[in-house]
Amino acid sequence: MRPAPLAVILGLSLAGAAFAADMSVRDQMKTVVEPGASTLFAVGGEVDPANGPDAATVPEARWDEALKAAKALKGVGADLTGSQKKPGEEWAKAAADFATLADDAVKAATKKDGAGFSKAANDLGDTCTACHSKYKKQG
Repeated sequence: MRPAPLAVILGLSLAGAAFAADMSVRDQMKTVVEPGASTLFAVGGEVDPANGPDAATVPEARWDEALKAAKALKGVGADLTGSQKKPGEEWAKAAADFATLADDAVKAATKKDGAGFSKAANDLGDTCTACHSKYKKQG
């Protein structure tokens, strides 16, 4: 089952992702990053040329969803980078990596570059995992 478009999940236009700047990191993650990342990872798999010839036939609407999700993540990345919401150099690096990879996803989605988008989504997932291992302890 395909995830709902990010705008539907958030109940607002993606331009409204700017509201995330006034939110806590936890709220940004729950409200913007989790649904956006879900869309990014799903579309990343769909458009990855390594997954066969069907990757080239992803509908325009799906690329639109991917672009909207990537832009929302880029907005959060800019906020996380531009503000010191958590102390230390590790946070600053993780936030900068997140912002850069979200921007890579925006660029790839704009060009409908399946390989580039899939790589950005995978790299973003790795960055999220690394950051969560330090800042979001499970237990």
